[in-house]
Amino acid sequence: MVSDKFKYLNILCLLALIAWDAPKKIKPINWMTPQGMEVKQLSREKPVLVKIYTDWCVYCKQMDATTWVNDSLENYVNSHFYAIKIDAEHQDSYIWQGEIFEYKPRFKVNMLAVKLLQGNMVYPSLVIIPTHGEPIILPGAYTAKSLEKILKYYGDDYNEKLSEEAWDKIFVENWK
Repeated sequence: MVSDKFKYLNILCLLALIAWDAPKKIKPINWMTPQGMEVKQLSREKPVLVKIYTDWCVYCKQMDATTWVNDSLENYVNSHFYAIKIDAEHQDSYIWQGEIFEYKPRFKVNMLAVKLLQGNMVYPSLVIIPTHGEPIILPGAYTAKSLEKILKYYGDDYNEKLSEEAWDKIFVENWK
């Protein structure tokens, strides 16, 4: 009987050691609302990454399950961008840059998504708003690996120093 208790205690200790030594998960992307981003941006200017999705979009869900849980991508986005998630069919109003954007039932879309995507309603879509310069719209689904070059170009402000062609020549992939 005593030996059984020690076996269980040894097993518990072993499990605790394994858990202690396990790699620590990077915290998930800190998705904000447009209003939350604008408050944060007052303290530190960073580029903005906007994820535009719908609840019914299969590719949006695929990116949620694969792209947005990549440790390298999560860490990079959290430290280099303000990340905003916008449901294109959100029925409550969004406030963006002091303007109110409402849901239009006739079109089944929130007008902030229309503004950010310039009317090209493709889901999923990403919009990168650099600290200086015009927004870049990226329609369609992406893997973490395919986003690395794009995110680092804007997240590290290479867009202010190098052309895209020059960036292509020096960029080295690191993400898996």
